[in-house]
Amino acid sequence: MSIGPEDVLHVARLACLELGEHELEKMRHDLEEILGYVELLGELDTRDVPPTAHVAVRSAPLREDEVRATLGTEAALAEAPRTAGDCFAVPGFIDEG
Repeated sequence: MSIGPEDVLHVARLACLELGEHELEKMRHDLEEILGYVELLGELDTRDVPPTAHVAVRSAPLREDEVRATLGTEAALAEAPRTAGDCFAVPGFIDEG
């Protein structure tokens, strides 16, 4: 399957990504590789595999709850790309239009 630059830009917009010109060709190549792999999966014989509505873990190892010191605000925000006071600043994602 061949993916054009317009397809890459469309997917990037859907994912709220900004791609530079130098990233466009690499992303196009990566997406073609992914779709090629998915096509290979389509060649698998799955006749004897029962349909699955969802995959769920029936049991997971749990640990006992214990009280521990929390991470301080300064340490939590130290690596954040943007902050607003004592909070993480994130871009809006709901279109009000």
